[in-house]
Amino acid sequence: MMNSFSIIVPVYNCEKVIVRTLESIETSVNFFYEYADPERQITSEIVLINDASEDESSAVIQDYIREKNNYQFIEHAKSLGAGPARNIGAKIAKGEVIFFMDGDDLFYPEHVFVCLKVLGHQSDLGTPNAFTIPGSNPPIKIELPPEPVGIVKTGIATQDKLHPYWKAAIENGAPINFCLWKVCHEFVEGYPESAIYKRIGREDIPYYSWLLKFFKIYRINLDTTEYIRYPNNNLDRQIKKFQTSPELCQPEPVKPEDREFYLLANKLEEERLKYLFEKVGVLQSDRIPMQWMNWQALAQEFLMQQKYSQVLFLCEKGVKENPAAATQVSQFLAVSYNNLGSAQQQQGNLEEASTFFKKAIQVNPNLAPSDLARIHFNVASVLKAQNNLDEALTYLQKSVELDANLSPAVSELAYTQYTLHNQQQGYQFSQDWFSHNLLIWEQFLYPLKGLANLRILEIGSWEGRSTCWLLENIATDSAARITCIDTFEGSIEHAVMVDQTVLKTIEQRFDWNLEKTEASEKVRKVIGKSQTVLRSLIPNTYHLAYINGSHIASDVLEDALLTWRLVKIGGFIIFDDYGFVFAPEITEDPPKVAIDVFLKLFQKKIKLVHQSYQVILEKVAE
Repeated sequence: MMNSFSIIVPVYNCEKVIVRTLESIETSVNFFYEYADPERQITSEIVLINDASEDESSAVIQDYIREKNNYQFIEHAKSLGAGPARNIGAKIAKGEVIFFMDGDDLFYPEHVFVCLKVLGHQSDLGTPNAFTIPGSNPPIKIELPPEPVGIVKTGIATQDKLHPYWKAAIENGAPINFCLWKVCHEFVEGYPESAIYKRIGREDIPYYSWLLKFFKIYRINLDTTEYIRYPNNNLDRQIKKFQTSPELCQPEPVKPEDREFYLLANKLEEERLKYLFEKVGVLQSDRIPMQWMNWQALAQEFLMQQKYSQVLFLCEKGVKENPAAATQVSQFLAVSYNNLGSAQQQQGNLEEASTFFKKAIQVNPNLAPSDLARIHFNVASVLKAQNNLDEALTYLQKSVELDANLSPAVSELAYTQYTLHNQQQGYQFSQDWFSHNLLIWEQFLYPLKGLANLRILEIGSWEGRSTCWLLENIATDSAARITCIDTFEGSIEHAVMVDQTVLKTIEQRFDWNLEKTEASEKVRKVIGKSQTVLRSLIPNTYHLAYINGSHIASDVLEDALLTWRLVKIGGFIIFDDYGFVFAPEITEDPPKVAIDVFLKLFQKKIKLVHQSYQVILEKVAE
């Protein structure tokens, strides 16, 4: 609730007009007290700052206010300019609300009343949404703002008729036609005070632009102040321009000697604006007048700058002030929580990341399905990293339900379901070089599922990951059989990739895992080198051959050539590790060299079905 206001008037060489200005202010203040709510004890004062006038302004003022106790008067020994004078006045002002007035312009009687009525309006349920200015004839109705505002701005009258464009420009930049809560002035830290503004003027423009950027403003289309034209004042010097359409006006040239000052002013203003934005993120909430702050627009700017902590700060505090705005900013909050979650995840702070991701879903469950799917996937990624696969599965299922085309989620869902299944089965796997191919195998091998008398050849079975998957998902016919060929000793690359204790127990784990499938009778295990064993197998037998043995290119090529005669026409051959690269200390050629040669040699007899880390081909001719 408003309890006090101050009217700040800088004065410079106004000896002939200052009394008229002060009389207009007092008339406006008296009008306010005449019609304001008598139960509200609102105090007021007029603060005068004589900016080292060179005429008799000081004497005139002191004589005028001699017996008036609602004035403060200070004098500068040296002229600092209008901006610093206003700032000093605001600093010593006792009012919660401040007005500014120049020493040679006028308030109309209704000005203070209208501004304070609007600024102090609380838009509670049942309160009037408009008022009529007392004594106005015809009655002048003023609409009240739907929410609290930090600044009220009215119109400015002039004795000379101005072009509407220039009238609006003057109203936007002038200090005489608005009032604001003092804390708003303090937040932007007042007018710019650099000495260059005393030379080039225009200190009103950046000050008002800062206020407009950070605080809600309410404009009233009513002239309640008057900009007086005096010989050689700014209005007088530019009157012809102000009465001409802007399209017909030539831009005023900047004097060469002033060009550097304008450039410096621009730089200072940009730095102040940047500083004010940073200030939003570091001040305590009780230091920011949130109920008047233009926080939604600021949050959007911070969002574009990817400053998500500031977005959360503004939106959370803003929604606390105005719960009805929660829906409007839910998108900002969701994006910010999600990105902060990603940042925490990258830093390894998984608990915080999970909290942020879940909040993103909570604040805006009505996001676009594709966006919600991505956030659910992010939650699942964190849960997976925390080894919480059961909960991760729930989020992945929801992610894919929301967006079936989100390939990372589809892949992770398959992997998670596969991993949980393996845990339930009690499999013992030390390595996983298989699951990243799950979706590919599901896509291309499911036509073989349940095929009567299906025959599969597997060259390189390791611990039986792929064997178990094939038994459970493809070789489901009771007569299906899989021939597994492996030395169960590992290959040259495993010496640097796998712990030696693992290498010694490969076959043991293979046997254990097959038993867990309860379909081990479908598997023929052949221990030996593939280049020897393959020569003993019956040609034209297998519907599917999986080549995943030695990674040395010459071995891969030999396996492929020997396998060719064993696969039926219409059967498939899968090469693993097309993208594999040996460690630097191993000088052998990788599988890709052999696979490329094979594809070239047999190009007329095969159909290339898939090529990525694995290569899948169909045999179409002998």
